[in-house]
Amino acid sequence: MKFKSIEKKLTLIVCLLLVVSIAVVFVSTILLSKNHSDKLVQDKSAVSLAMLKNEIISEGSRLGEIYRYFESSGVAGNTLLTKNVDNIALEWDAHKGGESDFAVLAKKDGTIIWNSENYALTDVDFASVSETQYTIGVVADSGAGLTLQYITPVIMYDTAVGVAIIGMNLTETDYLDSLKELSGAEVTLFSGTTRYATTVQNSDGTRAVGTEMAANVAARVIEGGNIYCGTADILGNNHFVDYEPMYDIYGNIVGAYFAGYPSEEEDTSFLMMVIIAVAIATAATLIVSFVLSIVIKKTVAKPISIAEQLAENMSSGNLHVPDSDFKFANDEIGRFVLNLEKTKHDLSSYINDISRILASMADGDFSQTTSVEYIGDFTEISESFKKINSTLHGVINNMNASADDVMTGSNQIAFGAQILAEGTTKQATAIDELSSSIDSISDKIQSTADNAEQANKLAAESREKISEQNEEMETMLAAMEEIRSKSVQISEIIKTIDDIAFQTNILALNAAIEAARAGDAGKGFAVVADEVRNLAAKSAEAASHTNELISASVEAVTNGVQIAENTAETMKAVMEYSEKTDELVGEIYTAAAEQAEAVRQVTVGIAQISDVVQQNSATAEETAASCEELSGQSRMLKDQVDQLKA
Repeated sequence: MKFKSIEKKLTLIVCLLLVVSIAVVFVSTILLSKNHSDKLVQDKSAVSLAMLKNEIISEGSRLGEIYRYFESSGVAGNTLLTKNVDNIALEWDAHKGGESDFAVLAKKDGTIIWNSENYALTDVDFASVSETQYTIGVVADSGAGLTLQYITPVIMYDTAVGVAIIGMNLTETDYLDSLKELSGAEVTLFSGTTRYATTVQNSDGTRAVGTEMAANVAARVIEGGNIYCGTADILGNNHFVDYEPMYDIYGNIVGAYFAGYPSEEEDTSFLMMVIIAVAIATAATLIVSFVLSIVIKKTVAKPISIAEQLAENMSSGNLHVPDSDFKFANDEIGRFVLNLEKTKHDLSSYINDISRILASMADGDFSQTTSVEYIGDFTEISESFKKINSTLHGVINNMNASADDVMTGSNQIAFGAQILAEGTTKQATAIDELSSSIDSISDKIQSTADNAEQANKLAAESREKISEQNEEMETMLAAMEEIRSKSVQISEIIKTIDDIAFQTNILALNAAIEAARAGDAGKGFAVVADEVRNLAAKSAEAASHTNELISASVEAVTNGVQIAENTAETMKAVMEYSEKTDELVGEIYTAAAEQAEAVRQVTVGIAQISDVVQQNSATAEETAASCEELSGQSRMLKDQVDQLKA
């Protein structure tokens, strides 16, 4: 995604807001100015209309001044009384205001005594003129048109002798031109809806007399009797206008007063004002935008750029970059950057502290603790290190103790296995000797059986060979003694085997205890200890069985010796007891057979004991080797654990 500078965006936004604000202010100002200007022009139009009405009033006052001169000089009354018009004609010529002025002196009955040359009134009712007060106002006459008249009774000697009318035809435009020159407004007197006298000119420069009032204006002013203020099209040109109904001396609307200003000049002035305002607003916008861009660049863009670079370094893991030497303002951005730099310093100190602790752990030293104060959410790191340190301290101490126990136990087991191996070796040797002795006993017992059989067959010949029997008896006594001696030796060997089995059982029990203390490391050795204990049990059982057989053999041999001794003692009486010889020989034969069977069983037991002893020997050797390996492993474990510090 394309990167957009916040400076550009902020400057653009501010400039747009500035432009919009200036535009809103500009448009509002223009509209208000336009409305104000229009109102001013409209007010000027109203003032001009008031000036027009005042001008009409002034003209009426002027007409009254003329009559008052006639009255004070007595020329009006004398003319009516004497009907001499010379003086009044001279005075009129001297005091009339212009060619539009007219005058008439008449009797109450309507008889005209004198009138000016331009007198053209046709609708005058002289009889209705008040005898006590004058009347001044506009009169619409069918013959003279729209006129301004001063109508007054002529008093002589406190008696109304006639009527005097001093008037002015409102077609006069001099005062209108003067008013236009003074106010700048176009002024018009309407007779009905028709322009009667005006300063408005046609395109050819002639006065626009006779043109009609706009229908909507006429409806409001002439027909409705209301004032009209606003804009109106006058001969194709827009004007700010004021219309006011014109009342005659009888209170009837006979026309209207008009004053207006053309809007062209106002529009041109307004357009120039708009152009100037636009130029000023544009220049102000550019200047303010330039100043704002500089201010934004210095107070916003530069700090944000530094903050962005700092944040980028932090996100990349570069926490050792030096701090900026930019002088930040004491505002939100400045405080943000300063807080960001403080965060960088805190993170750097945290990471350095964590790296130090982890490096020590990598070297086997778990005794290091935090050296800086962790704040906020970082306190969990400090708590975690404390928990790790406490846990590892206990584990390492337990491992040290276990390693010591394992090494001690393995040494004991190795020593016991060595003793067991030596004992089994001796046991095997003893078994071999016992086997040889048993073989010898078996051979001799078999020989005894054979001899007994022969003795049984030769019993009949015993008497003849008594001498030979005596010698053989002595030989048998010696053999019996040897058998007895060998049986005693076998009994001692069996006792030795039983002692070895007992010691083996005790050793296996100790080995099982030590294996249990070693935990998982001693599980394999526990199996070996169980097998050794089983073999010891079997050895003890075989030795017990063999001991029983040997006891039986010893007892049988003892009986044989006793018989042989008795036989020797009674040899002298053999001849006398020859009848009993057969029975005794039979008994000897039976006993010899039993001895042969017993010896056979002893031979089988000895073979079993030999097998067991051989198995014990092999197991003892394997146990010794395993104990030696376990001892080596325990020493290695002890060395490894000794490297750990907690």
